[in-house]
Amino acid sequence: MNSTLLDTHQKMLKNVKGLMLGRMIILTALLAITFLFQISEKKSVIIPLTSHFYYFIILFYLVTIVYSLFLKKVRDLYRYAFFQIAIDHLFITALIYFTGGKESFFPIAYIFTIIGSSIIFYKRGALFSASFSSLLYGLLLLFQLYQWMSPFGQSASYDAGQIFYSLIIYMAAFYIVAFLSGSISEELKKKKKELIQKQVDYNQLETFNRNIIQSLDSGLLTIDLSGKINFLNRTAEKILKRNGEELKETSIFDLFPNIQDVLEQFKKKPSKPSLGCQRYETLLSHHHDKKNHLGFSISPLTNPEGSFIGHTLIFQDITKFKEMEEQMKRVDKMAAVGVLAAGMAHEIRNPLAALSGSIQMLKSELSLNPQQQHLMEITLRESERLNALITDFLLFAQPPQTHKMVSSIGRIIDETIELFLHSPSVHDGIHILRPNNDEEIRTSVDPDQIKQAFWNLLINAAQAMPHGGEIRVQCQKGNAWGIPHLPAPRQFNGEEWVKISIADSGHGIAPEEKEKIFEPFFTTKENGTGLGLSIVHKIIETHNGLIKVESDLDRGSTFTLFLPVD
Repeated sequence: MNSTLLDTHQKMLKNVKGLMLGRMIILTALLAITFLFQISEKKSVIIPLTSHFYYFIILFYLVTIVYSLFLKKVRDLYRYAFFQIAIDHLFITALIYFTGGKESFFPIAYIFTIIGSSIIFYKRGALFSASFSSLLYGLLLLFQLYQWMSPFGQSASYDAGQIFYSLIIYMAAFYIVAFLSGSISEELKKKKKELIQKQVDYNQLETFNRNIIQSLDSGLLTIDLSGKINFLNRTAEKILKRNGEELKETSIFDLFPNIQDVLEQFKKKPSKPSLGCQRYETLLSHHHDKKNHLGFSISPLTNPEGSFIGHTLIFQDITKFKEMEEQMKRVDKMAAVGVLAAGMAHEIRNPLAALSGSIQMLKSELSLNPQQQHLMEITLRESERLNALITDFLLFAQPPQTHKMVSSIGRIIDETIELFLHSPSVHDGIHILRPNNDEEIRTSVDPDQIKQAFWNLLINAAQAMPHGGEIRVQCQKGNAWGIPHLPAPRQFNGEEWVKISIADSGHGIAPEEKEKIFEPFFTTKENGTGLGLSIVHKIIETHNGLIKVESDLDRGSTFTLFLPVD
């Protein structure tokens, strides 16, 4: 049984139950009225049950009870209701006969059956009931006129005029009631259909709007005037990393304390067009001190009457845009530094070379005492250090042209570690852990530049552990979408990548310094140039890769390089 048939069946079952309940109420009312009349006339509470009227009422009660017992077994409720209404007409006719025929007050009871027929079968049923009532009452009057049957206690004779007048009066009443009740039932039926259709349209519109709201790629939440959250979509739950039921009835000020000043403007002047939409940015803190940048669009929320009842907040996670903005700033700085480096190469390096060469000639031609010899060596050593600094600076600002070739990443790492172990930066307290289960990963890179990046990261890790520690180097291959907590770059989409991580157990990086470590000349070391990590970033960027850093104070740092596998 489909939903439409089920709804029709339930509706008809409700009408049949209402018909039986109405019959019981009418019978009870008739019994009570008769009882009161007899009390008032006989002045006695004891009523003999030998009267035919009481037998009739009891029989009608029993018939209604039988109806209710068979109700669950009946499948065709329309025929069952039609059968009950037909029996009601016959019982009312019998009631009129037992209570005096023409002199009875109970022809009015036909009206109840007409109304019941109009409720179940609408106008057609009401007209049928009025016609059937007129037929039965007319036959009863006709039999009484010709004395073919005489009601109990009645022996009077009537002329045809009286009978005809009584019949016309009641027939007019029957058809008037049938017309009015049928019209009302038809109108109610029409209005109910319209209401059902409107309810269906409303449900469809509500579902449509809900689907739109839930499918938005922006978070959306609504709050009341006190700041309590009363709705939020799935994207909002995802961005806030909180469950919707958990956040409902939560104050927006607990999530974003700084938003109160913006909302106060709406409370003071909510009707001004200039305040129709406000932009707002804030930081959202998660576990492990991870912070996301959120951008809000705040607008007033009104009810159908136009009254101001709260606010609507549409927001997005703009952390990626902030990172891109910071990256663009670094690119701009690097471009400016590149221009500066070109000039420095001519203005400083050439005079420095001439100065160093002149000092070496003087050292070889002059007779110097030990103190002068020591000063001459300091001058030459510092000029060499200055030349190395300029070389690093030029490597960062204007790196040499990349010459890519298919190379084994694991072999490049091993060669760099072998050189690093013999460098002055490594002491006995430093241990390098290099798993030997790496798969063979070959990709197109510039080996010299990648070695330079690995070297700078290893040196940086060693300098972060002055009292010794462990350096863990790992390499693996996977799909870009599997990079945890890192959006896959456009060139990685659907491609494989190689992930190289270099982790140390040093003192770590402070959160406020983490965003600046790739900026040129930013350093926390006493003798550092601030160019080592900047060169690494430049090299990885040249290879269309990404670099990510994770660090906690006193827990060490992990630098992770992502390179596309050609």
